[in-house]
Amino acid sequence: MKIYLIVNILSLFILNNSYCHHKIYSPRVEEGRQSLEWRGHFDLDDRPSKNLAHHHVLETEYSWTNFWQSELEFHISDLEATPLDWEKTEFQNQVQIIDKDYFAAALYFSYNFVTKDEGIDEIEYKYLNELKYKDLKLISNFIFEKKVGKNSSGSTEFTVSNYLQFLKPLYKEFFVSIIGFSELGKVSNISTFHEQEHQYGFQIEKDIYINNSEYEFALGFLKSITDAAPDNTILWNLEYEF
Repeated sequence: MKIYLIVNILSLFILNNSYCHHKIYSPRVEEGRQSLEWRGHFDLDDRPSKNLAHHHVLETEYSWTNFWQSELEFHISDLEATPLDWEKTEFQNQVQIIDKDYFAAALYFSYNFVTKDEGIDEIEYKYLNELKYKDLKLISNFIFEKKVGKNSSGSTEFTVSNYLQFLKPLYKEFFVSIIGFSELGKVSNISTFHEQEHQYGFQIEKDIYINNSEYEFALGFLKSITDAAPDNTILWNLEYEF
């Protein structure tokens, strides 16, 4: 709790593109859960404008109750046109509305304080869904994002992400999952398929215990289905739960 409050205080001194950044959120909330997380992705593409671009997210979260969770994220990106810089700070709240063994759902809201480009802020709404059947678990995120402020323009962007996890370990507590991200375009004018960004691939996950502390580690690979998306993406996630 102390760490979470310290990070929130630090963010007050920092606050002075649209992509989900490859995280698929579970709708389940566990009261009292605290964590620190570092995740990111690295693109490999035959186009100089996309090749070697990478993005990093530093995140902390705390579950206030058994249905309400807050998160704070700091986004750092490195693209062709910009050096490594602070892209945005994101404050999130998630409320779980259904909690069954086989089905869970939650509503999610975030406000993004954007510091790059013209500094146009963003708001994000998500519906988080989880279905569980025997040794399979499917999590889907339906994401709506809109720029806000006097200089903003355009309609709401729509993105869908999916995470299919095999609950039996592949080998010695290593788990495998199939993951996918699809940016479909504006809600008022969905893009044609070749203009949409679709990436799908797999992820290997494992929990690591060091000095009685739990670390969750994941390493994944995505392949583009459409030309609009980067050809290949390597992604990672390291989370410390306490």
